[in-house]
Amino acid sequence: MRLFKGVTRELINNFNREIYSYRIRAIDALVFLTYRCTSRCKTCNIWKRNADREAELGWEGWKSVLERLRDYGIRSVEIFGGDALLRKDVIFNMIRFCSDHGIKTYFPTNSILMDRVTAEGLVEAGLDTIYFSLDAIDTESDRVRGVSGTFSKVKRAIEHLVEARGEREYPKIIICSTLSNMNFESLEDIIGFLKDYPVDAVYPRLVTEFSRRNIDASVIKGIAPDPYFVSSEGRSHLFSPEQTRRFREIINRLKSGNGSGPYINFQGIDFAPDEAFTSGEYGIRRCLVCSTLVTINPNGDVTPCPFYPAYIIGNLLTADGLDRIWGSSTHTEFIQQQRRAEIKLCSGCIMPTFYPTLRERLRYYLKRLKDKVSVLPRRNRRPSTQTR
Repeated sequence: MRLFKGVTRELINNFNREIYSYRIRAIDALVFLTYRCTSRCKTCNIWKRNADREAELGWEGWKSVLERLRDYGIRSVEIFGGDALLRKDVIFNMIRFCSDHGIKTYFPTNSILMDRVTAEGLVEAGLDTIYFSLDAIDTESDRVRGVSGTFSKVKRAIEHLVEARGEREYPKIIICSTLSNMNFESLEDIIGFLKDYPVDAVYPRLVTEFSRRNIDASVIKGIAPDPYFVSSEGRSHLFSPEQTRRFREIINRLKSGNGSGPYINFQGIDFAPDEAFTSGEYGIRRCLVCSTLVTINPNGDVTPCPFYPAYIIGNLLTADGLDRIWGSSTHTEFIQQQRRAEIKLCSGCIMPTFYPTLRERLRYYLKRLKDKVSVLPRRNRRPSTQTR
């Protein structure tokens, strides 16, 4: 019954997002507090951006932005970076403002700056969900993240958050593991490690790696995309066909486990075709992000896509409201090009996996149902009414 309610809730949310997308009406916001980062990840280059610290909004600026999001009716804010904990002067106030005004907050972290005081501050401010990035165990994590001691810092950060949360239900603790050819064999070790922690879910995710060919072919009105999901060391971290096969075996073992340990959400893997593993290609899917998710740069600029930071449709610090920006002619032109499948960058984008269309969501659940039925013991199956 609990599973049925969860599926029903997701389908209703999907249906509502489709309606909002058709109307070009935003539901959620993705807020970049900073592009500066304390990690040096091999699969992400955001830390290589020429981040202008002076252009980052202070709390009063962000408060004005949040007031406009509240007045528009935004229901959730994901606080993003870079490393958003470089902005401790802002983040706790931001979470508290959202909590006071009924806006859900989500916060992904690499844990490097997550000490006990920070964990307590996040909980007390009213954070709804925290995503801890954990890509490997022990020193293998350092190779992926590019800095030393990352695993111990994540472990300590989880413990601080668990202690600060106590018996409270929130914030929910989600573990996100980005799997590439460097670390896919670590997934079972990650799950084993997490059995001792009260995490709410684990999200294994396939590495995203935009190709230079698609980036160069996706200039819109003279504006080139600048996606951060690009190898930072000049070589690919996608899978070989053999690695893809082995990883699928790992996933199947985890799916057929005895149910002990944390809940694992396999959606990010199940949505991915083999081509996504080996070439980073999903095919161009209809995007609900550019019409329902407001992306806000560190200076308050608004864009329809987190991978087009220079495609600016307005600034929430100076505009009268989000209504003046969202759905403008510059914005709708971007959406129309995406819906006509003219933006090649979209073929390598993972975002539609987490913001799927209703049709894709239904197909996903039907496949899950089929997979579950196929592994049932024969004696538990209803006899067929068909004869050969």
